[in-house]
Amino acid sequence: KHRNNMYVSIGRLTKQKNFLFLLKCFKTIIEKNSKISLYILGEGEEFVKLKQFITINKLEKNIFLEGYRKNIYNYLIDSKAFILSSLWEDPGFVLIEAAYSNTPIISSDCNNGPKEILNNGKNGFLFNSNNKKNFLEVFENFQLSSEKEIYEKKINAKKMSRKFSLFNHYLQINKILNYYE
Repeated sequence: KHRNNMYVSIGRLTKQKNFLFLLKCFKTIIEKNSKISLYILGEGEEFVKLKQFITINKLEKNIFLEGYRKNIYNYLIDSKAFILSSLWEDPGFVLIEAAYSNTPIISSDCNNGPKEILNNGKNGFLFNSNNKKNFLEVFENFQLSSEKEIYEKKINAKKMSRKFSLFNHYLQINKILNYYE
């Protein structure tokens, strides 16, 4: 695995996660740069459809369906960015895990999570959901971004991820319970 060229996406292989869209985008990206790779972690009913797309388009050396992984952090830490291609989320905990891992995030602006978690692009890179042209533009923007820009987004995302910690939930619940005493 080469950090400079490795991207990761994580989730159940379902219509909701929109992985076929991501594969089509990466086909275009790989045609321009054959050193780029995509690792998808997860299981689900779309496995066969995704595997067939990879085989038909001869992408076996670049796109890998890794199946379910109990420990996703090694993938997040080793990747250049985490990509969320979902059509909708509820609320997108894998974004929080990516932020916590200091992994830059490229995400669809789908409902229930990404737009809010990424603070309209302040904490990561947002693309218009299910829009290949826009995804490719945002992906290129990410690749052309300075280390400083990416670092700032990673720091902002990490700060945001703290809001979702167990300790923070404990403090919020404690505040509510103390209010009623």
